[in-house]
Amino acid sequence: MLKILFVSGVKFGYDLLSYVLEKNWKISAIISYSSDLKKNYSDYVDFDPLAKKFGIMNKKVKKINEEENIEFIKKLNPDLILVMGWSQLLNNDIIKIPKIGIIGSHPTELPKYRGRAPIPWTIIKELKNSALTFFYIQDGVDNGDIVDQKNFEVKKTDDALMIYNKITELGKEMLEKNLSLLKSGKVIRTKQNQDEFIENWPKRNPSDGEINWTSTAYEIDKLIRATTFPYPGAYTFFKNKKIIIWKSTFNQFENFESGKIISVVDGIPTIGTQKGTISFKKISVENGSNESEKNIFSSSDIGMYVGQNEI
Repeated sequence: MLKILFVSGVKFGYDLLSYVLEKNWKISAIISYSSDLKKNYSDYVDFDPLAKKFGIMNKKVKKINEEENIEFIKKLNPDLILVMGWSQLLNNDIIKIPKIGIIGSHPTELPKYRGRAPIPWTIIKELKNSALTFFYIQDGVDNGDIVDQKNFEVKKTDDALMIYNKITELGKEMLEKNLSLLKSGKVIRTKQNQDEFIENWPKRNPSDGEINWTSTAYEIDKLIRATTFPYPGAYTFFKNKKIIIWKSTFNQFENFESGKIISVVDGIPTIGTQKGTISFKKISVENGSNESEKNIFSSSDIGMYVGQNEI
């Protein structure tokens, strides 16, 4: 029987782990994010309930490469480490421990696109197709041998949550399939063709979600789709409040002053842009305000401008 260590701190990994455990796969231990890191990861999940349900040790860590954690992994002596949603790069002391290796996941068609924030960048870059890739983690970023890769279509209306859900469903299928192969002794390793590499995507910060009101309605809607849940959301300012926009629609054929509120219907504002108008369909106010989204904008705001932070 394979001795497996599962490493993750986010919903994607939680859902995959839950799936394979329900399919009676045995996991020796879990390493997940310390609760102190919850504020750093918008899709953070506490693995304690799942670990308790299946009687698995869940070691919570802040930095996986600390000596204490390396010693824990050495004592566990796993055949395989699965890293399914973890932003910290593993150092060589960990990489060389498992007998089979460490399999990680990346929601792009490696080796074309490497780096950070792959789901938001997939939308921003307007990719028509992408993939979930399982690969062996080695020194470097997303450059190890490929274990498996499944492609999926990216539709023009897809948002971050839709893509997140697509890769989660693909991930369940791929993980069960490849665990079965490894259990039977079949190890698949396909070298990445470096000639296919296109670009490395940089890290995105919450501040990258601020709406630039010199952009077109199309570009603003794209930003909103790219940064919606499970990410921090696109945002703008209005009446000294930070307004987070989770869902929008746009019209490219009407032109008004950028940032000017054109209408408010049932609390939904329609705002002018450089080209077209955008309507905020789902919004919230930062800092845990209980204010109803229907009360954030009203007809008395027509003619006013968003995007002016006076805080």
